[in-house]
Amino acid sequence: MLVKRALSLTCLVVAAACNRQEPVGHASSGGDAAPAPRLAESSASIGSDGATASADAAPGIGPEGGIVAAGGAKVIVPPGAFKGRHVLTVERATALDAFPRGTAIGFLFEPPERRFRVPATLEIPHDELEGEVMCQNADGERRHQAFDASVGSRPIRLHVVELPSRCAVYTAAHMKARKAAAEKEETIVAKHNQSFKWEIRGKICDPHDLVRSNAGKDLREPPGIAGCPAGMVPIAGRKNVCIDRWEAHVVEVLDDGTEHTWSPFFNPGALKIRAKSAPGAIPQGYVSQPQSAAACKEAGKRLCRDDEWVAACKGAKGTQFPYGKDEKRGTCNDSRGEHPAMQYLESRDLSCFTKLEHPCISQVPESLLPTGTKKQCATPEGVFDIVGNLHEWTADPAGTFRGGYYVDTWLNGHGCDYVTTRHDAAYWDYSIGFRCCADKK
Repeated sequence: MLVKRALSLTCLVVAAACNRQEPVGHASSGGDAAPAPRLAESSASIGSDGATASADAAPGIGPEGGIVAAGGAKVIVPPGAFKGRHVLTVERATALDAFPRGTAIGFLFEPPERRFRVPATLEIPHDELEGEVMCQNADGERRHQAFDASVGSRPIRLHVVELPSRCAVYTAAHMKARKAAAEKEETIVAKHNQSFKWEIRGKICDPHDLVRSNAGKDLREPPGIAGCPAGMVPIAGRKNVCIDRWEAHVVEVLDDGTEHTWSPFFNPGALKIRAKSAPGAIPQGYVSQPQSAAACKEAGKRLCRDDEWVAACKGAKGTQFPYGKDEKRGTCNDSRGEHPAMQYLESRDLSCFTKLEHPCISQVPESLLPTGTKKQCATPEGVFDIVGNLHEWTADPAGTFRGGYYVDTWLNGHGCDYVTTRHDAAYWDYSIGFRCCADKK
């Protein structure tokens, strides 16, 4: 179930109605990618009568309104939408690498966030008989609208009070895959809420909302180091073995083979998920060891063996902490004054520790951080957050996770020697994530 929020005039209004939406950041990978490179056709400013403005006319569109068009798309600005004059552009992207997978046509708009006093109209062309258009604002807000050319949906017309940063026309196959995924996701959320009887406390979070914190972010994996796969680095002292530089975030693999962001705060159940390693992502918690192993395998990797994980944490110098031999509290995301379960559930007794699956615990402010936020929490080889932030599963079939997390990095050992073995592999809660290893080929 996607998040439903009250829409303000700052959001993009699609077809004069508010559709289902996802909370998103400002840029993404896989199923929800960042704005594409601006390799595109040029745009032209056209007057309110449809004629191209003359070379000596004042630039842009003023109170009289006008049209900006390129690549088959138009921004139609009605009279009264602007007080002054503004230059707008629309470009048809020639490269779709950074658009969501499943995009058939992409358009970019400048300047995003330009507001209209009277709603403007976007006309977006498409080549298929059915599909879906997604338009994203500069702040990441998204709206989706399905179209069916058989009933006259050509071109797609959207009414907006703010110029979007981009619009993507999804293929019919991708639209159907997204719909099937949404049905599965709603089932997972409903099952969890029914099973755990999660409570809503305060205004921080609603456990019924499948919050996709990584949607809209540019989370493409950086090139690997020294022959390792993307997002990975060699483990010191382990020949031909690589490890993820950042704790894993996951994407859902849809029926059409495309990717879609998943919530870092919900256990993925039986969904097919793929592990990713990139800075700036909210890493996946609420995940069991078998699920972690499956996500690594889907990415062509594997869970790290226990000794590999420790070797990567201590680095070539064999230090107790990834950053050195002596502990420097706060260098990693390794301590918190109040336990987030107690804070969210407003409880001071031990009953809150029977509800550690609650998806809102790690959404409490100043708890789980995006990967790589603590720049100094890194080994000399460039492995981040291997102590703190989230516990990390290793490949021990009996169930072992290491490294501590954002509340504790000392109760079960210090730094790279922190280890928990009292849970079986099927266990999961808010504090446990993972990262992958891989053998060089």
